Amino acid sequence: TTVGQQYLTMSVMQTYNDYFVVSPKNGLSQFQTMTAYLGGSAFQTVLDNPVTAYRQLVQQYAKDAAGKPVDPKVATAEATAVFKANPAAACMS
Repeated sequence: TTVGQQYLTMSVMQTYNDYFVVSPKNGLSQFQTMTAYLGGSAFQTVLDNPVTAYRQLVQQYAKDAAGKPVDPKVATAEATAVFKANPAAACMS
């Protein structure tokens, strides 16, 4: 190997090892920070988006075609029917 290749290998390994070192500044490693961001993103995708989508559907069905308020039970029933028919699509809207 050449000196340049050796330096590159050491640099990559050093960077890799630093990824798991806990920083005294914030008490977290880069790996822990990234894991926390990914966990937050997963939480939002799996739990928050469906709840928000359902709430928006209920609000959408809270008025009829003429713009007059409908009974909340009717709006909830319509939103639930849409959600049950295709939950994945409802969550992505």
